[in-house]
Amino acid sequence: MSPVVRICPRAKKLKLGAKPLLPAAVVVPLSTNPERVLIVGHYSMKFKGSMKKILLFSLGFFVLAIIISTAYFYNNLLPVSTDTTQQSFVINQGDGLSIIGSRLQNNKLIKNRDTFIIYAYYLGLNSRIQAGAFRLSPGMTLEEIVTKLSKGGSVDYWLKIIDGQRVEEIGNSFPPALEGYLFPDSYLIPKQFSTQQILDLIKANFDKKLAQAKVNSTNTTMSESQIITLASLLEREGRTLESKQYIAGILLNRLSINMALQVDSTVQYARDTFHYKLSSKNPPSIDFWQPLSKQELSLDSPYNTYKYPGLPPAPICNPGFDSIYAAYHPISSDYVYYITGTDGKMYYAKTLEEHNQNIINYLK
Repeated sequence: MSPVVRICPRAKKLKLGAKPLLPAAVVVPLSTNPERVLIVGHYSMKFKGSMKKILLFSLGFFVLAIIISTAYFYNNLLPVSTDTTQQSFVINQGDGLSIIGSRLQNNKLIKNRDTFIIYAYYLGLNSRIQAGAFRLSPGMTLEEIVTKLSKGGSVDYWLKIIDGQRVEEIGNSFPPALEGYLFPDSYLIPKQFSTQQILDLIKANFDKKLAQAKVNSTNTTMSESQIITLASLLEREGRTLESKQYIAGILLNRLSINMALQVDSTVQYARDTFHYKLSSKNPPSIDFWQPLSKQELSLDSPYNTYKYPGLPPAPICNPGFDSIYAAYHPISSDYVYYITGTDGKMYYAKTLEEHNQNIINYLK
């Protein structure tokens, strides 16, 4: 039913404070039920003042936040200091804005990584920052740094050494005597560097990584040169850190009983070295590390660990960090045999009978 609205005389006498009063009305539904009668009286307008204060406070807070944020952002665009001394800054291939910004901040070349990222997008240079070597100083503004990084670094070049490569696979400028000691990594080489300067750069990295891998070593019976030789075998024989650690333990078990190591990669090294020296091409073109034939297993070379017990005379490749770490941290076991199955998994055995069964099960 439609309600009936009547003016309530008594409501006229109601005063709620000194504020203006709203009109009063009685809303009466067409029902005799008293609970359904709604009386609307005069209400104070006092809340309007409080609401205005809240809105003004919120607006003021918002404006203040904008001012502070703008000032903070603008301050981050300024140089870190007045120091104009230039330092080398290298961007590696594949480095993203976040990594670059973090390294710039850590090197105290910019004030804030996030501002660097935002400003690079603002300038439209986020996708133009290039890998290379740059000369930057703390006295440069953020705009100067972003702009310089987007124009490319010096004409330096990258030298990439891959885990397990032989010296000959890296380049003819490196002497074979450095086999095992050219640490696999990506090196940014200045254009004017001589071969000796390049080798000094690689050696510094090698020494650093070797020290890290040696921490808490459990292999205390081998010299550093023996460790590197063992690591070079592990690099060619294992695929994961764990498998390399198991193989290291197995090879140490064989050495302890004067058993031939019988590592295929040592024979591959001997064979490939022989063919490399005989090659008539300049430079020689050899497809390294190809599978062995049964006949090649009888190759007479001190590197043939099927014929001669003990480690080979020197490393057979340049091992990566995991292989060096595994040589320093072998996993002890009773195993003396291992194979890599056709499924890529490692299978270990304590006896020759178990080993032969693994060959039947996982290689044939």
